[in-house]
Amino acid sequence: MEISVQAAGADHDALVAKNWKKQWLANGREESGITADQMDKMLAYIKAARSDLCHQSFVAVSPSGVVVGSAACQLWSGPAPQFDGDKAGTVWGVFVEPEHRRRGVATRLMQAVIKHWTSIGCQRGVLLCASEEARRVYERLGFGPGHMLLLELQPSDAAAPAPSSVTLETAHGAEADMLLLELQPSDAAAPAPSSVTLETAHGAEADAHVLRHLRAKHLEERAPGASRWAGEELPERAAAFVKGARERLEYAVCVARDATGAVVGCASSNVWEGPGSNNHSWQTLIKLGVVWGLHVDREQRERDAVAAALLEHVVARWRETGCTKGFVMAASDAEAALFRRAGFEAHNAMTIELGRAPSPTSPIDLLRGVPASRLALLRLALPQMVEAALPATGAGRELAAAVVEAQAATGTHIDPESNWYTKNIARFGGGFDMKALTAQPGLLAAKFDRMASKYAVWTVGNRCTYYDWIARSARAATDELRGEGAVLDVACGIGLPGHQLRLCGFEGHMSGTDLSVGMLARARERRVYNRLFLADANAGLAAVESESLDLVLCVGALELLDHAICLPEFARVLKPKGELWASFQWEDAVDESGAAIASPTRHQNVAGVTLSELAAKLEMSGFDFDTAHVEKSHCAFYTPSPAQDGSSLPVPYLYVKARLASAPAVAPADV
Repeated sequence: MEISVQAAGADHDALVAKNWKKQWLANGREESGITADQMDKMLAYIKAARSDLCHQSFVAVSPSGVVVGSAACQLWSGPAPQFDGDKAGTVWGVFVEPEHRRRGVATRLMQAVIKHWTSIGCQRGVLLCASEEARRVYERLGFGPGHMLLLELQPSDAAAPAPSSVTLETAHGAEADMLLLELQPSDAAAPAPSSVTLETAHGAEADAHVLRHLRAKHLEERAPGASRWAGEELPERAAAFVKGARERLEYAVCVARDATGAVVGCASSNVWEGPGSNNHSWQTLIKLGVVWGLHVDREQRERDAVAAALLEHVVARWRETGCTKGFVMAASDAEAALFRRAGFEAHNAMTIELGRAPSPTSPIDLLRGVPASRLALLRLALPQMVEAALPATGAGRELAAAVVEAQAATGTHIDPESNWYTKNIARFGGGFDMKALTAQPGLLAAKFDRMASKYAVWTVGNRCTYYDWIARSARAATDELRGEGAVLDVACGIGLPGHQLRLCGFEGHMSGTDLSVGMLARARERRVYNRLFLADANAGLAAVESESLDLVLCVGALELLDHAICLPEFARVLKPKGELWASFQWEDAVDESGAAIASPTRHQNVAGVTLSELAAKLEMSGFDFDTAHVEKSHCAFYTPSPAQDGSSLPVPYLYVKARLASAPAVAPADV
């Protein structure tokens, strides 16, 4: 009898939740360990994870249509802040009805899970196996213990007292390889150096210490995405996690001070909030404590002793708050060794590295398995588009290198470091005058007609970064939007924004419009649009029917457009639940320290919007700013300096995802 494995939608959520309970009971757990509202909480969790964490369930179906097994997977979230550069996927609720076991059903479900993880850019998958039978399935698929460790917590004794030289205190106030600690009755805490004390930091003070040490940890370990600490994305994401963890996850911080009173180390702690049996809010037998951001300054002598003391305090807190297990994500072998010395051991936690196949002998071999349609997209993709679209894994980097070599062989590669733009930047600083270009009809269009043949080189040369934002937004979009959504790319230029959406899997009907015939001719060469038409957005979108679109995309152009005309038009053509993805030049921007960023385009008579102006403009046009997701970029790209000395100025942007005010409020995607 042939079993088929199928992607499941919301209509199977109740079945997935019930199968988790069956799995729980089948592995010897008591039903009394499940809360009465477990089903309601799990259904709410799945709904939220589908919106925010790329959740996907799979079902195994018999020829007669009976579901005989299921599995649920998504991005890893809950234990600690998750950053795009080092994504992990997790799976839970893998269950097969007893009469269909040992027939490869679980293996096929997990193969579908791994494929989904890869499609959403995960570099690894992590799980807790529920039985030895399940472990064998996972091991055949390539899972292993990695740095993942687990022990059961025995009935709690009083926490061992700290050495007299160390003061322990809880602090209140944010992932890589995974370690799970089964908490044993404690030995004496590892003594910290006598010149170091551990104490509590509260509120904003604690948050500042956590972010500083998390940043230092990221940079020291050269973690993926570490460079983005220079902007606001990673600090804001970490701060948002801390805020939520403080509200509902028993969040606390322990800090270490040296003899001068300076904070030289810290560790964050909270309880687990995740899927399946890992979520203590709907069962009573398991409660996982989590430690993350454990870091001690490089300058601190005896760093390991200080780190060990911080960890011991965290373990003591887990016992005090009734945790049955502890959990940590070790970022390196050295950090994993620190946790092992503290008693962490490998048990049923498992991990798999994704996308690491043996290196091919040539780029052609590597690209041979890529579908022809995707090869066509990669052939004309700019370097930053390729980087944004491909996963940040070893296999992704190999494929990116192969694309570069294949592009070079066909003459389509643009070297970011040496090109027409970089060689001529000094003479570009004079720029253009928007008042003059808009004084007479056709002047602005003619300018872009002349730029069309060099525009791809221009956007590579000025190090434009909004492709990454488009790619992250695309990955966080719903399956419906990616699969069948109707998209309009306004001021599409030579077609780069639409091209990026296609690279990221958008399959629906896509239209593009621009005021430049030359730009549209170049966009047509990319073959990513179903329809291209000439239109000046400042004159409205008369050729587009009202409430006909699921997504309006307008990137890199709104500083040149009349918001009073364009934004109401965007609202008019969107369906009630449609979305606007747009970029606005950020006026009165400030850098990470709070210092003002000088306007880089004032000499061109080009101005952006302040945050308050953005809110007012969106609300007046019919969009709900309260539920909008606004991302700040201190440098979306560089523009040539008006000094015409070969230098460049950063152009700050506000990236916005917004829905119409009449649409049901939804939590913004975490991108």
